[in-house]
Amino acid sequence: MLAVHSRADVRALASRAGRIYTSACVSASTAVADAASLISRGLVDRVVVAAGYLVEPDQFALFDAGRALADDGVVRPFSLGRRGLLLGDGVAAVVLEAGEGIAEIAGWGRAGDAYHPCRPDPDGRGLARAMKSALQRAGLPPEVVGYLNANATGTTYSDASEAAAINRVFAADVPVSSTKSVHGHALEASGLLELVLTIQALREGKLPVTAGFTTPDPDCALDVITVAPRPAGSAYGMTLNAAFGGANTALLVRAA
Repeated sequence: MLAVHSRADVRALASRAGRIYTSACVSASTAVADAASLISRGLVDRVVVAAGYLVEPDQFALFDAGRALADDGVVRPFSLGRRGLLLGDGVAAVVLEAGEGIAEIAGWGRAGDAYHPCRPDPDGRGLARAMKSALQRAGLPPEVVGYLNANATGTTYSDASEAAAINRVFAADVPVSSTKSVHGHALEASGLLELVLTIQALREGKLPVTAGFTTPDPDCALDVITVAPRPAGSAYGMTLNAAFGGANTALLVRAA
């Protein structure tokens, strides 16, 4: 048993320790939330978070057997007639530290559905709690958020559940897109890859489109960005991720 008796001991241990996250599609976003928590509590000054996923035959076969892959080869998040997801390679790394940088992790939230081993809560209550927690941690109202990088995988149940969650939290329309429509689902790396893309979009003032979108779905009543990038109307954005088992994360960021 390891006992830590002082703040100095905690700092020394945390500065040397490494962690590996295997919580499926919220692995990377959970790692970012934990890193931000350690820094905000003054336990460490700097954390490197890295994540990667390379499509492997067994993973492809697993999703294919579960009929989760888009059989037409196109991801159509939030679109009527969406047929599933596509896997994609992804590797990203960020350095989180106290002080000023290119962006700020303003808030983070995590919550579980406690609904079903595979299917998300159709009312989106778990993801909604994660979003509300991120906003509360930052001490900010929903109105400051000018962009949502959605988890939206292009699967029927998941996209509809996420739309319900978003509408639970945001009374007014907020621009939404899913970059998975371009780079595919990078599974464990998704949270970090999409965080980087969200920050870059806010810094450049240009919100990415949802590729493959064809027809609005009444079950996904959102302001989905289509056709062309949209100018960013706020420095704040939020990136959402969800995983099998009902795990949900929300990261609220502010571009510097």
